[in-house]
Amino acid sequence: MNRLLLPTYLKHVSIRRKLMLLLMATCGLILVATTAVFVVKESASLIREQRRNLTSLADILSKNITASLTFNDPQSALETMNSLSVKSDILAAYILRPDATIFTRYIASKVQTDKLPFEQLGAAPSADSCRSVLEQLKLNSNRFLQLNDQVSLVTPIRLDGQEIGTVVLFADMRELRARLLGTLLASALILLFAALGAYLLSIRLQGIISEPIMHLSDTMRMVSENKDFSLRVTKTGNDEIGTLYDGFNEMLQEIEERDLVLCQRQEHLQQLAHFDTLTRLPNRVLFHDRLLQAMNLALRTDQVIAVMFLDLDRFKDINDTLGHRIGDLLLQQVADRMSLVLRDCDTIARLGGDEFTIFTQNIMHADNACLVAEKLLDLFEIPYDLEGQQVYVTCSIGIALFPADAGTMDDLLMHADIAMYHAKADGKNTYRLYNREMKQQSSDRVVLLADLHKALELQQLYLQYQPKFDAVTGCLVGVEALLRWHHPERGLIPPVKFIPMAEESGSIVAITDWVLKTACIQAKQWHDAGYGMISVAVNLSACSLKRNNLQSQIRETLELTGLPPGLLELELTESMLIEYDKQAEETLRELKKLGVKISIDDFGTGYSSLSYLHRFPISALKIDRSFVWNMHRSDNDMAIVVAIIAMGNSLKLQVVAEGVETEEQLASLIKCGCTIIQGYLTGKPVDSSVMTDMLHKSWSMYGTDTPQ
Repeated sequence: MNRLLLPTYLKHVSIRRKLMLLLMATCGLILVATTAVFVVKESASLIREQRRNLTSLADILSKNITASLTFNDPQSALETMNSLSVKSDILAAYILRPDATIFTRYIASKVQTDKLPFEQLGAAPSADSCRSVLEQLKLNSNRFLQLNDQVSLVTPIRLDGQEIGTVVLFADMRELRARLLGTLLASALILLFAALGAYLLSIRLQGIISEPIMHLSDTMRMVSENKDFSLRVTKTGNDEIGTLYDGFNEMLQEIEERDLVLCQRQEHLQQLAHFDTLTRLPNRVLFHDRLLQAMNLALRTDQVIAVMFLDLDRFKDINDTLGHRIGDLLLQQVADRMSLVLRDCDTIARLGGDEFTIFTQNIMHADNACLVAEKLLDLFEIPYDLEGQQVYVTCSIGIALFPADAGTMDDLLMHADIAMYHAKADGKNTYRLYNREMKQQSSDRVVLLADLHKALELQQLYLQYQPKFDAVTGCLVGVEALLRWHHPERGLIPPVKFIPMAEESGSIVAITDWVLKTACIQAKQWHDAGYGMISVAVNLSACSLKRNNLQSQIRETLELTGLPPGLLELELTESMLIEYDKQAEETLRELKKLGVKISIDDFGTGYSSLSYLHRFPISALKIDRSFVWNMHRSDNDMAIVVAIIAMGNSLKLQVVAEGVETEEQLASLIKCGCTIIQGYLTGKPVDSSVMTDMLHKSWSMYGTDTPQ
């Protein structure tokens, strides 16, 4: 238990007390051990000396009494033993016969006979009782340390090697014990003075060791309490404590330097945490904090706050064409310009990318918010000078009012964001005030987007196929796979509505994979049925073109379905080819190696450059339906159609006219040399079963054998 309590006690003792205890314990143990050795050695020496004296005395008696024993003369033996009276420490002496009976005895006058073992046996003890006492005395006399009142010694008397008797001596031990007690007292005094000297010495020694450590401890406590890392301890020597002082001072120096760096970094982090690093405008965190305070003030003072979401139009095009450095310079200049037209009490922040948020306080009504928005729009009429390049950019602004449009900050920001998206949808470079119908439309869009994610899994998507005919022979030469979505509640949803949503959400990748696989399976079935080289065209999205594994995906689909590569046609728009110029060129060349055909959809509505027609492995051009519809209403559209057909023929490309609906359009296209016709005049999009019947009829009319 003490072993368990001692360490616990020492945990709460100062180092000065611990050093004192250590020194005192060490000195005490050494002194006690030394004194104990001295006392034991002195006691042993005295006892050995007495035993030697008694042994010498017994030998003398044995020699002098041998004759008396031989002639059985007790009186002469007694006279010899009376000489022991001069020995003050001899209490009694007995001469025993060989049978252990008493031959003669000597007893000092001062001795009480009842304390002598033989006298306790009576006047005429028997041989057996004497022998028993003698055996016990022999055992006691063999003990090394005897500290009783008396000590005994038993020595045999021999004559010519034969034991003729025994001498038993009894000596007084009180004088010897007195001498031993004196030795103990002297040792105790020496031990006491030594302990006192050790205590005084330990005080000095522990002071030498503990004072520097206590000084170090005091300095450390001051540093901890005051957080003053400029304090230092003064080195007092070159020993281990001096080394500890050096280490402590170096540690304080490093902490002081790091503390300074941390303070600087903390200031920098505060800047980063609340301000945008590019424009130096408040960021989202600071904007939210200021807006919340402004809303609380507005509630108390019955004011109106206008929150505006501002997004640059086509900012991505500037980044992609001029580089991100120019884009960053544009954002900086936009921030500087907007700061000039806003009041000090207003706050403008950059949320990220090209999105800015603004709130203006004390707006009396919506018209004032519109005036601020118009001032912001006017800022973008002046071109921006970016490293010698003049750049024109516009913006779209959404406005929400507090507390009319929302009661919480999150709702207020969300409604301003919704209004901004409506401004973009209405042609950009304008502003829109939030109204409840906008939220309903946005909610419908969110719900529709969620349904779109499940549409493929729930098998709500399906394909229709629109036939393409040879303009001269009228033979059905291919089909275009068109995606349809039949919503269980909303009915048939137009592709123009859900395809952009799929591209925005990223689900277009999975949908395109499904369309590609389904169309290839269907085309393989028609091919196996003997309907000839009927190709199937599938539209690719920009997301698909950006995928690094597009060519491997096409290859795996062709291998899985078994469709000959020449029967698959991939349709891309001009804008996709221009936006992903280098990547598109490499990807299309890999697809061309597979034997897949590439066509340009909606040709004429984009850049229509001969350079990319020459670089890219293109098989066909599809004239946009808007030119076909207006070719007899507008000379310009007719000229565009004629030019596209002539250009395609000169480059040995197939030219497909989309949206053909009248005989007049068909006749003009054939006259101009158009290769392929596609439109409601020749065939609407139909299900695969109906398309199979059309293929059967076309094959019966133009083929040599009717497929089974």
